Amino acid sequence: MKKKIKIIIITVLIVAVVAGGIGGAVYYKSSSGTAEVQSVSMISTTNDYTSMTSEGIVCDDASQTIYLQDGQKVTDVFVTKGQQVKAGDKLMAYDVTSLSLSVEMKQLEISSYENQLATEKEKLAKLKNTKPVAKQPETPVTPEPDPQPDVQPQEPHDVIADLSGATGTGSADDPYIISCSEDSYVSGALLNMLMNDGAVAKFVVGDAEDPDMSLTVKGDSLSGYDDSDEVRLFLGSTAADDSSSEDTSEPVTEPVVDESAAEDDTQTYTAEELKQAIEEQTRSVASTDLEKRMAEADLKELQTQLDDGIVYAKKDGVVTTVSDPQNPPQDGSPFLQLSGAEGLYISGTIGELDLDTVKVGQSVSAVNYSTGDSFEGTISEISNVPSDSMNYYGDSNPNSSYYEYTAYIENPEGLNKGDYLELTIDTSSGDSNGGLYIDKSYVRTEKGQSYVYKDDNGKLAKQPVVTGQTLWGSYVEIKSGITEEDSIAFPYGVKEGEKTKASEDAMYY
Repeated sequence: MKKKIKIIIITVLIVAVVAGGIGGAVYYKSSSGTAEVQSVSMISTTNDYTSMTSEGIVCDDASQTIYLQDGQKVTDVFVTKGQQVKAGDKLMAYDVTSLSLSVEMKQLEISSYENQLATEKEKLAKLKNTKPVAKQPETPVTPEPDPQPDVQPQEPHDVIADLSGATGTGSADDPYIISCSEDSYVSGALLNMLMNDGAVAKFVVGDAEDPDMSLTVKGDSLSGYDDSDEVRLFLGSTAADDSSSEDTSEPVTEPVVDESAAEDDTQTYTAEELKQAIEEQTRSVASTDLEKRMAEADLKELQTQLDDGIVYAKKDGVVTTVSDPQNPPQDGSPFLQLSGAEGLYISGTIGELDLDTVKVGQSVSAVNYSTGDSFEGTISEISNVPSDSMNYYGDSNPNSSYYEYTAYIENPEGLNKGDYLELTIDTSSGDSNGGLYIDKSYVRTEKGQSYVYKDDNGKLAKQPVVTGQTLWGSYVEIKSGITEEDSIAFPYGVKEGEKTKASEDAMYY
């Protein structure tokens, strides 16, 4: 049943705040040389209200919606609005020639997405290999007053008014090369000529092959000038000769500079800035990957129709929309739509650390980002192969592998193929018993092996433990090694073999 999303805030009170954060009394070694130990049951909690959240997408629509691609022509329509159809019934027919063209265009689109995805992944890899820098303290700077443009210089100056002495053809690949000085001006007449011809000119100071300074002016990016205008090339000031208009209230547009050659691609980030940049670039990769996958799905659909150009009903349903082949929709709306009575499938991901927690048959809540509507589904399949897609992102360990799962929504009214979803799995349901979580400060790790100091018949012993996920940032799951019936010591200032003593002070917290 569809329902509007409601945000529920659950406040969980941990009794005595797990012994007051374990209390200072157990954080020291007794002066008598005896190590104080604390019952695990007193310093542990359970994860009874856990859930995992990820992003997902509607991968199979309950309805069959047909949009016309650019250039596609419909030759026949075999159904009418309101008609009941069975899976396999003919719905409509394309002109096969136009369908072939659509396939070719979709293949080019996919190729473009593949190139874009490769570029986005390279950017992400570069960010991940970037080392952050220390944040610099902010130093107040007193701004200097803006220099007033020297509208009418009193001293003679060099003005480049034509292409005499220039080399090149003026194209983007072979621009005009014009030698000048760093104090040179260019006339409005020459800029107008570049604009009218759509030409490109490069003004260089020093050796043309290895200039001290250079500036590229693209004619198709310029606006009009008075022929008598004079524009300072490297400082941006403007001047006019004696024949120019006295009205100088209109600013002279600066030449457009191609800064790609001079741009420094080395960018520094603080740790926080780098984290944000990686998150944003990760989203860019995911977005591009999603667009590519959707285009690939469209191509697969088009290729199935190439043999005879016929579109068949994929499921039983009712025709809710059908358009006129002679007057197809031009506003992006569907040409034909079939509403099915069945549900739909959605796809999400879980981290490898959660594979033992999430099982087929568990429920998943889905929220449509675009409408806020929420839906209930059931997990029908979990892949046993790690996903190489960065399409969805959850709250599991970012360094672990992700596995795609599929869930079925029985009542999907309002959802459409391609809709973005927020997916939440209640991991406290099913066979979950909440697990055993203890304060992280009691667990030490050396050479990849985690352990605690456990009371073993009155003496302290180093006990290996297998840990799992972290809860609230301060508790760690203990999958094996100790139970609630054991007692352990704070692992600093103690050593293996010491006599143990039950802590009494911590009970008062």
